Amino acid sequence: DYTKNALLGRMMRRGTEKLPTTRQLEVFLENLYGARFGAQIMKKGERHIIKVSLSMVSQKYTDKGDDLLIKGLELLKDVIFKPAKQKGLDLFPEEYLDQEKANLKKQIKSLINNKVEYAVERCFQEMCKNERFGKYVYGNIDHVDQITNDHLFNYYQAMINTSPMDIFIVGDINPDKIINMVKQIFDIKRSKIKSIPKEVVKRTVGGEKYYFEKLDVTQGKLSLGYRTNTDYRSPAYVPLVVFNSILGGGTHSKLFIHVREKNSLAYYIFSRLEKFKGLMIISSGIETDNYQKALDIIKQQVSEIKEGNISDEELEFSKKTLVTHLKNATDSPAMLMDYYLGNSIKGVDMSISSFIDRIKQVDKEQVRKAADAVELDTVYFLTNN
Repeated sequence: DYTKNALLGRMMRRGTEKLPTTRQLEVFLENLYGARFGAQIMKKGERHIIKVSLSMVSQKYTDKGDDLLIKGLELLKDVIFKPAKQKGLDLFPEEYLDQEKANLKKQIKSLINNKVEYAVERCFQEMCKNERFGKYVYGNIDHVDQITNDHLFNYYQAMINTSPMDIFIVGDINPDKIINMVKQIFDIKRSKIKSIPKEVVKRTVGGEKYYFEKLDVTQGKLSLGYRTNTDYRSPAYVPLVVFNSILGGGTHSKLFIHVREKNSLAYYIFSRLEKFKGLMIISSGIETDNYQKALDIIKQQVSEIKEGNISDEELEFSKKTLVTHLKNATDSPAMLMDYYLGNSIKGVDMSISSFIDRIKQVDKEQVRKAADAVELDTVYFLTNN
Protein backbone atom coordinates (compact mmCIF):
# COMPACT_ATOMS: atom_id res chain seq x y z
CA ASP A 1 0.00 0.00 0.00
CA TYR A 2 1.60 3.22 -1.21
CA THR A 3 0.06 5.41 1.50
CA LYS A 4 1.18 3.12 4.32
CA ASN A 5 4.70 2.95 2.90
CA ALA A 6 4.89 6.73 2.64
CA LEU A 7 3.71 7.09 6.24
CA LEU A 8 6.15 4.40 7.42
CA GLY A 9 9.07 6.21 5.83
CA ARG A 10 8.14 9.26 7.87
CA MET A 11 7.69 7.28 11.10
CA MET A 12 11.04 5.50 10.76
CA ARG A 13 12.98 8.76 10.73
CA ARG A 14 11.42 9.96 13.98
CA GLY A 15 13.69 7.86 16.20
CA THR A 16 14.51 4.46 17.66
CA GLU A 17 13.87 2.60 20.92
CA LYS A 18 17.23 3.91 22.20
CA LEU A 19 16.80 7.38 20.69
CA PRO A 20 13.04 8.02 20.81
CA THR A 21 13.11 11.80 20.39
CA THR A 22 14.31 14.05 17.58
CA ARG A 23 16.68 15.81 19.97
CA GLN A 24 18.30 12.54 21.11
CA LEU A 25 18.72 11.47 17.48
CA GLU A 26 20.28 14.81 16.53
CA VAL A 27 22.70 14.70 19.46
CA PHE A 28 23.74 11.17 18.50
CA LEU A 29 24.38 12.25 14.91
CA GLU A 30 26.37 15.27 16.10
CA ASN A 31 28.58 12.90 18.11
CA LEU A 32 29.23 11.04 14.86
CA TYR A 33 30.97 14.20 13.61
CA GLY A 34 27.79 15.69 12.19
CA ALA A 35 26.52 12.62 10.33
CA ARG A 36 23.42 13.16 8.16
CA PHE A 37 20.52 10.74 8.41
CA GLY A 38 17.36 10.49 6.34
CA ALA A 39 14.50 8.29 5.21
CA GLN A 40 12.57 8.80 1.99
CA ILE A 41 10.16 7.11 -0.40
CA MET A 42 11.05 6.27 -4.00
CA LYS A 43 9.13 4.69 -6.86
CA LYS A 44 11.09 2.59 -9.33
CA GLY A 45 8.64 1.28 -11.88
CA GLU A 46 6.02 -0.53 -9.80
CA ARG A 47 8.34 -1.00 -6.85
CA HIS A 48 7.76 1.26 -3.88
CA ILE A 49 10.97 1.65 -1.89
CA ILE A 50 11.73 3.03 1.56
CA LYS A 51 15.29 4.33 1.50
CA VAL A 52 17.09 4.83 4.82
CA SER A 53 20.47 6.54 4.48
CA LEU A 54 23.37 7.75 6.57
CA SER A 55 26.23 9.96 5.38
CA MET A 56 29.22 10.26 7.69
CA VAL A 57 32.89 11.18 7.74
CA SER A 58 35.40 8.47 6.84
CA GLN A 59 36.94 6.85 9.90
CA LYS A 60 40.39 7.54 8.45
CA TYR A 61 39.91 11.21 9.36
CA THR A 62 39.13 10.50 13.03
CA ASP A 63 40.75 8.69 15.92
CA LYS A 64 37.70 6.43 16.40
CA GLY A 65 38.74 3.70 13.96
CA ASP A 66 36.00 1.19 13.13
CA ASP A 67 33.94 2.29 16.13
CA LEU A 68 32.47 5.23 14.19
CA LEU A 69 31.28 3.07 11.30
CA ILE A 70 29.92 0.42 13.66
CA LYS A 71 27.85 3.01 15.50
CA GLY A 72 26.49 4.30 12.20
CA LEU A 73 25.51 0.83 11.01
CA GLU A 74 23.91 0.03 14.36
CA LEU A 75 21.86 3.22 14.11
CA LEU A 76 20.55 2.17 10.69
CA LYS A 77 19.72 -1.28 12.04
CA ASP A 78 17.76 0.24 14.95
CA VAL A 79 15.93 2.67 12.67
CA ILE A 80 14.72 -0.24 10.53
CA PHE A 81 14.17 -2.95 13.14
CA LYS A 82 13.72 -1.05 16.43
CA PRO A 83 11.80 2.17 15.75
CA ALA A 84 10.44 4.39 18.51
CA LYS A 85 7.37 2.82 20.12
CA GLN A 86 4.78 3.54 22.75
CA LYS A 87 6.06 2.32 26.10
CA GLY A 88 5.38 -1.39 26.50
CA LEU A 89 3.27 -1.59 23.33
CA ASP A 90 3.81 -2.70 19.76
CA LEU A 91 2.55 0.62 18.50
CA PHE A 92 4.16 3.78 17.19
CA PRO A 93 4.04 6.86 19.45
CA GLU A 94 0.56 8.31 18.87
CA GLU A 95 1.86 11.88 18.88
CA TYR A 96 4.37 11.09 16.13
CA LEU A 97 1.72 9.30 14.05
CA ASP A 98 -0.69 12.26 14.23
CA GLN A 99 2.08 14.66 13.24
CA GLU A 100 3.30 12.57 10.33
CA LYS A 101 -0.22 11.99 9.02
CA ALA A 102 -0.65 15.76 8.88
CA ASN A 103 2.76 16.18 7.22
CA LEU A 104 2.02 13.48 4.65
CA LYS A 105 -1.30 15.10 3.70
CA LYS A 106 0.51 18.42 3.23
CA GLN A 107 3.09 16.71 1.02
CA ILE A 108 0.43 15.06 -1.15
CA LYS A 109 -1.44 18.36 -1.50
CA SER A 110 1.76 20.23 -2.37
CA LEU A 111 2.15 18.39 -5.70
CA ILE A 112 -0.22 20.84 -7.33
CA ASN A 113 2.13 23.72 -6.40
CA ASN A 114 4.72 22.33 -8.84
CA LYS A 115 2.79 22.44 -12.08
CA VAL A 116 5.60 20.81 -14.12
CA GLU A 117 5.68 17.67 -11.99
CA TYR A 118 1.91 17.81 -11.48
CA ALA A 119 1.32 17.59 -15.23
CA VAL A 120 3.82 14.74 -15.60
CA GLU A 121 2.24 12.85 -12.69
CA ARG A 122 -1.29 13.36 -14.01
CA CYS A 123 -0.24 12.14 -17.45
CA PHE A 124 1.21 8.95 -15.95
CA GLN A 125 -1.87 8.48 -13.74
CA GLU A 126 -4.23 8.64 -16.71
CA MET A 127 -1.91 6.55 -18.85
CA CYS A 128 -1.53 3.81 -16.21
CA LYS A 129 -4.83 4.14 -14.33
CA ASN A 130 -5.34 0.36 -14.31
CA GLU A 131 -1.73 -0.43 -13.41
CA ARG A 132 0.20 -0.18 -10.12
CA PHE A 133 2.47 2.44 -11.68
CA GLY A 134 -0.47 4.83 -11.81
CA LYS A 135 -0.40 5.31 -8.03
CA TYR A 136 1.24 8.47 -6.69
CA VAL A 137 4.52 7.85 -4.85
CA TYR A 138 3.17 9.43 -1.62
CA GLY A 139 -0.14 7.62 -1.75
CA ASN A 140 -3.76 8.75 -1.61
CA ILE A 141 -4.75 11.61 0.68
CA ASP A 142 -8.15 10.01 1.32
CA HIS A 143 -6.46 6.94 2.79
CA VAL A 144 -4.21 8.72 5.30
CA ASP A 145 -6.75 9.15 8.10
CA GLN A 146 -8.02 5.61 7.60
CA ILE A 147 -4.67 4.15 8.71
CA THR A 148 -4.82 3.18 12.39
CA ASN A 149 -1.78 2.74 14.59
CA ASP A 150 -2.20 -1.01 15.03
CA HIS A 151 -2.77 -1.60 11.30
CA LEU A 152 0.33 0.45 10.44
CA PHE A 153 2.50 -1.34 13.00
CA ASN A 154 1.32 -4.76 11.82
CA TYR A 155 2.04 -3.69 8.24
CA TYR A 156 5.50 -2.49 9.30
CA GLN A 157 6.30 -5.82 10.98
CA ALA A 158 5.24 -7.76 7.88
CA MET A 159 7.34 -5.47 5.69
CA ILE A 160 10.59 -5.81 7.64
CA ASN A 161 10.16 -9.57 7.84
CA THR A 162 9.32 -10.32 4.22
CA SER A 163 10.31 -7.45 1.91
CA PRO A 164 13.58 -7.60 -0.07
CA MET A 165 16.36 -5.45 1.41
CA ASP A 166 19.51 -4.17 -0.30
CA ILE A 167 22.44 -2.54 1.50
CA PHE A 168 24.73 -0.16 -0.41
CA ILE A 169 27.91 1.31 1.05
CA VAL A 170 30.01 3.85 -0.84
CA GLY A 171 33.28 5.24 0.49
CA ASP A 172 36.96 4.73 1.18
CA ILE A 173 36.51 1.29 2.70
CA ASN A 174 37.87 -2.23 2.64
CA PRO A 175 35.13 -4.27 0.90
CA ASP A 176 35.81 -7.59 2.64
CA LYS A 177 36.01 -5.93 6.02
CA ILE A 178 32.81 -3.94 5.58
CA ILE A 179 30.90 -6.98 4.29
CA ASN A 180 31.81 -8.96 7.41
CA MET A 181 30.86 -6.00 9.59
CA VAL A 182 27.45 -5.66 7.92
CA LYS A 183 26.79 -9.39 8.18
CA GLN A 184 27.49 -9.32 11.92
CA ILE A 185 25.43 -6.21 12.68
CA PHE A 186 22.49 -7.10 10.40
CA ASP A 187 22.32 -10.73 11.55
CA ILE A 188 18.53 -10.63 11.59
CA LYS A 189 16.35 -13.71 11.29
CA ARG A 190 13.71 -12.91 8.69
CA SER A 191 10.78 -14.86 7.26
CA LYS A 192 10.53 -16.02 3.66
CA ILE A 193 11.36 -13.02 1.49
CA LYS A 194 8.57 -12.34 -0.98
CA SER A 195 9.30 -12.02 -4.68
CA ILE A 196 8.25 -8.88 -6.50
CA PRO A 197 6.34 -9.48 -9.76
CA LYS A 198 7.87 -8.09 -12.93
CA GLU A 199 6.37 -5.01 -14.49
CA VAL A 200 4.50 -5.38 -17.77
CA VAL A 201 6.62 -3.32 -20.18
CA LYS A 202 5.18 -4.30 -23.55
CA ARG A 203 1.58 -3.19 -23.89
CA THR A 204 -0.60 -2.66 -26.95
CA VAL A 205 -1.69 0.94 -27.33
CA GLY A 206 -5.33 1.00 -28.37
CA GLY A 207 -5.22 4.46 -29.88
CA GLU A 208 -4.03 7.76 -28.44
CA LYS A 209 -5.91 9.06 -25.39
CA TYR A 210 -6.39 12.79 -24.71
CA TYR A 211 -7.05 14.41 -21.34
CA PHE A 212 -7.62 18.11 -20.64
CA GLU A 213 -7.62 19.57 -17.13
CA LYS A 214 -8.52 23.17 -16.36
CA LEU A 215 -6.76 25.09 -13.57
CA ASP A 216 -5.90 28.71 -12.93
CA VAL A 217 -2.48 28.57 -14.62
CA THR A 218 -0.60 31.28 -16.49
CA GLN A 219 1.19 28.73 -18.66
CA GLY A 220 -0.17 25.56 -20.22
CA LYS A 221 1.57 22.27 -19.39
CA LEU A 222 1.62 19.71 -22.19
CA SER A 223 2.72 16.15 -21.38
CA LEU A 224 2.91 13.20 -23.78
CA GLY A 225 3.22 9.69 -22.38
CA TYR A 226 4.79 7.01 -24.57
CA ARG A 227 5.16 3.23 -24.25
CA THR A 228 8.73 2.35 -25.25
CA ASN A 229 8.03 -1.42 -25.25
CA THR A 230 11.70 -1.86 -24.28
CA ASP A 231 12.77 -3.58 -21.08
CA TYR A 232 15.77 -2.34 -19.08
CA ARG A 233 17.38 -5.76 -19.62
CA SER A 234 16.92 -5.69 -23.39
CA PRO A 235 19.86 -5.08 -25.78
CA ALA A 236 17.67 -2.31 -27.25
CA TYR A 237 17.65 -0.37 -23.98
CA VAL A 238 20.96 1.44 -24.51
CA PRO A 239 19.96 2.62 -28.02
CA LEU A 240 16.68 3.77 -26.43
CA VAL A 241 18.67 5.91 -23.97
CA VAL A 242 20.50 7.51 -26.90
CA PHE A 243 17.16 8.03 -28.68
CA ASN A 244 15.80 9.87 -25.65
CA SER A 245 18.88 12.09 -25.52
CA ILE A 246 18.58 12.97 -29.20
CA LEU A 247 14.87 13.67 -28.79
CA GLY A 248 14.74 15.73 -25.61
CA GLY A 249 17.78 15.20 -23.42
CA GLY A 250 19.13 18.76 -23.41
CA THR A 251 19.80 21.90 -25.40
CA HIS A 252 21.21 19.79 -28.25
CA SER A 253 17.97 17.85 -28.69
CA LYS A 254 15.42 17.98 -31.50
CA LEU A 255 12.62 19.07 -29.16
CA PHE A 256 14.62 21.95 -27.69
CA ILE A 257 15.82 23.19 -31.08
CA HIS A 258 12.60 22.81 -33.08
CA VAL A 259 9.92 23.50 -30.47
CA ARG A 260 11.65 26.08 -28.30
CA GLU A 261 14.36 27.74 -30.38
CA LYS A 262 13.11 27.72 -33.97
CA ASN A 263 9.38 28.10 -33.31
CA SER A 264 9.42 29.81 -29.88
CA LEU A 265 6.55 27.61 -28.70
CA ALA A 266 7.86 26.36 -25.36
CA TYR A 267 9.26 27.95 -22.23
CA TYR A 268 10.83 24.59 -21.47
CA ILE A 269 10.70 21.14 -23.05
CA PHE A 270 12.36 17.82 -22.27
CA SER A 271 11.88 14.09 -22.51
CA ARG A 272 12.87 11.48 -19.95
CA LEU A 273 12.63 7.73 -19.54
CA GLU A 274 11.00 5.73 -16.77
CA LYS A 275 13.26 2.77 -17.47
CA PHE A 276 11.75 0.34 -14.96
CA LYS A 277 8.26 0.56 -16.46
CA GLY A 278 9.32 1.12 -20.08
CA LEU A 279 7.75 4.56 -20.38
CA MET A 280 8.84 7.91 -21.77
CA ILE A 281 7.41 11.32 -20.97
CA ILE A 282 7.70 14.53 -22.96
CA SER A 283 6.96 17.60 -20.85
CA SER A 284 6.63 21.20 -21.99
CA GLY A 285 5.35 24.57 -20.89
CA ILE A 286 3.49 26.49 -23.62
CA GLU A 287 0.98 29.25 -24.23
CA THR A 288 -2.42 27.57 -24.17
CA ASP A 289 -3.28 28.89 -27.64
CA ASN A 290 -0.23 27.08 -29.05
CA TYR A 291 -1.43 23.62 -27.98
CA GLN A 292 -2.09 22.12 -31.41
CA LYS A 293 0.96 23.62 -33.11
CA ALA A 294 3.28 22.48 -30.31
CA LEU A 295 1.73 19.01 -30.29
CA ASP A 296 2.18 18.63 -34.04
CA ILE A 297 5.85 19.67 -33.97
CA ILE A 298 6.59 17.39 -31.00
CA LYS A 299 5.06 14.42 -32.82
CA GLN A 300 7.02 15.35 -35.92
CA GLN A 301 10.34 15.20 -34.05
CA VAL A 302 9.58 11.67 -32.85
CA SER A 303 8.67 10.71 -36.41
CA GLU A 304 11.94 12.18 -37.73
CA ILE A 305 13.96 9.79 -35.55
CA LYS A 306 11.69 6.85 -36.44
CA GLU A 307 12.46 7.60 -40.09
CA GLY A 308 16.19 7.66 -39.40
CA ASN A 309 16.63 11.41 -39.85
CA ILE A 310 19.49 11.76 -37.39
CA SER A 311 22.57 13.84 -38.14
CA ASP A 312 26.07 12.75 -37.19
CA GLU A 313 26.29 15.78 -34.89
CA GLU A 314 23.03 14.89 -33.09
CA LEU A 315 24.19 11.32 -32.52
CA GLU A 316 27.67 12.16 -31.30
CA PHE A 317 26.66 15.10 -29.11
CA SER A 318 23.89 13.06 -27.51
CA LYS A 319 26.27 10.20 -26.77
CA LYS A 320 28.88 12.58 -25.32
CA THR A 321 26.22 14.17 -23.10
CA LEU A 322 25.20 10.76 -21.74
CA VAL A 323 28.82 9.72 -21.15
CA THR A 324 29.52 12.95 -19.26
CA HIS A 325 26.47 12.41 -17.07
CA LEU A 326 27.50 8.84 -16.24
CA LYS A 327 31.06 9.88 -15.45
CA ASN A 328 29.71 12.55 -13.11
CA ALA A 329 27.71 9.84 -11.35
CA THR A 330 30.93 8.14 -10.27
CA ASP A 331 31.69 11.21 -8.15
CA SER A 332 28.30 11.16 -6.41
CA PRO A 333 27.59 8.47 -3.77
CA ALA A 334 23.83 9.08 -4.11
CA MET A 335 23.91 8.67 -7.91
CA LEU A 336 26.11 5.59 -7.64
CA MET A 337 23.73 3.94 -5.20
CA ASP A 338 20.75 4.82 -7.36
CA TYR A 339 22.45 3.33 -10.42
CA TYR A 340 23.31 0.04 -8.71
CA LEU A 341 19.90 -0.13 -7.04
CA GLY A 342 18.50 -0.09 -10.57
CA ASN A 343 20.79 -2.97 -11.50
CA SER A 344 19.61 -4.91 -8.45
CA ILE A 345 15.94 -4.30 -9.21
CA LYS A 346 16.29 -5.52 -12.78
CA GLY A 347 18.71 -8.33 -12.01
CA VAL A 348 21.49 -7.07 -14.27
CA ASP A 349 25.17 -6.62 -13.60
CA MET A 350 26.41 -3.76 -15.76
CA SER A 351 29.02 -1.38 -14.41
CA ILE A 352 28.95 2.30 -15.32
CA SER A 353 32.08 1.85 -17.44
CA SER A 354 30.37 -0.98 -19.36
CA PHE A 355 27.30 1.20 -19.86
CA ILE A 356 29.52 3.97 -21.24
CA ASP A 357 31.22 1.53 -23.64
CA ARG A 358 27.85 0.36 -24.94
CA ILE A 359 26.64 3.93 -25.46
CA LYS A 360 29.74 4.72 -27.53
CA GLN A 361 28.98 1.76 -29.82
CA VAL A 362 25.37 2.76 -30.60
CA ASP A 363 24.74 3.65 -34.25
CA LYS A 364 21.91 5.43 -36.07
CA GLU A 365 20.15 2.26 -37.17
CA GLN A 366 19.99 0.96 -33.59
CA VAL A 367 18.50 4.30 -32.49
CA ARG A 368 15.96 4.16 -35.31
CA LYS A 369 14.89 0.64 -34.34
CA ALA A 370 14.54 1.63 -30.68
CA ALA A 371 12.49 4.67 -31.70
CA ASP A 372 10.30 2.53 -33.97
CA ALA A 373 9.07 0.56 -30.94
CA VAL A 374 7.96 3.72 -29.14
CA GLU A 375 4.20 4.43 -29.26
CA LEU A 376 2.27 7.47 -28.09
CA ASP A 377 -0.29 6.42 -25.48
CA THR A 378 -1.58 9.52 -23.70
CA VAL A 379 -1.63 13.29 -24.23
CA TYR A 380 -2.40 15.41 -21.16
CA PHE A 381 -2.87 19.17 -21.25
CA LEU A 382 -3.16 21.40 -18.20
CA THR A 383 -4.87 24.57 -19.42
CA ASN A 384 -6.70 27.65 -18.20
CA ASN A 385 -9.45 27.58 -20.78
